[in-house]
Amino acid sequence: MSGFLETIVAHVEGVVEKSKAGVPLAEMRRRGEAVRVVRPFREALEAKPVAVIAEVKRASPSKGDIALDLDAAKTARLYEEGGAAALSVLTEGTFFKGSLADLQAARATVSLPVLRKEFIVDPYQLYETAAAGADAVLLIARILEPSQLGDFMALASELHLETLVEVFDEADIDKVTPFAPPLVGINNRNLASFDTDTTRAGRLGALLPSGTTVVAASGIKDATDIRRHLDAGISSFLVGESLVRAKDTVGMLKELVSSE
Repeated sequence: MSGFLETIVAHVEGVVEKSKAGVPLAEMRRRGEAVRVVRPFREALEAKPVAVIAEVKRASPSKGDIALDLDAAKTARLYEEGGAAALSVLTEGTFFKGSLADLQAARATVSLPVLRKEFIVDPYQLYETAAAGADAVLLIARILEPSQLGDFMALASELHLETLVEVFDEADIDKVTPFAPPLVGINNRNLASFDTDTTRAGRLGALLPSGTTVVAASGIKDATDIRRHLDAGISSFLVGESLVRAKDTVGMLKELVSSE
């Protein structure tokens, strides 16, 4: 891991320990295993020629504060109106200024499936994710050992959470291949340098098994970026900062999803 990732993972591990002190694992497990209505995530992406996972995002380490006063529910409604296939909600509180409350508010106001975007490093967080009502959860290959990745995917499945497994390079792909994740996100941004290369997803996507639903993430700003990925065989996209900063969120989303 890069220094940045090491820092954030160490911080998140500390947050998890504090959460366990407040709500013990046994209780969080009980909440996470409770029956709930789940919205199909991958199916929602596959149903659209151009599928955008629109992200509720307040800040990031690379861009700083983006929209600290963002209203998660209002933003989610705009995303649904614009034709998003699904939502992503950043819940990490220190570096991204998000929360599980944002996720719950967003999901309560729309009919779209919702992904929890978080640095998942402990099974406790998966129970927490299900308890909060998420439909899917991000697992970042780079911050997990292979055994953890397999265990987390299995536990998520038991909790009726779909997993979006994020990779960045060939080494990550080698790590995740034995687990055959049906949904793989390719991050165009290098989390060590924050450099973005929007050709990365297309190159790496070609290395994944046929039938994998590939999501291109980071650096998607306009219809040109969408079409570049479509030419590489990728039709699902995670878009955050560009939508949050857009003056006309609904109009921008409609333009993106009609970029065939």
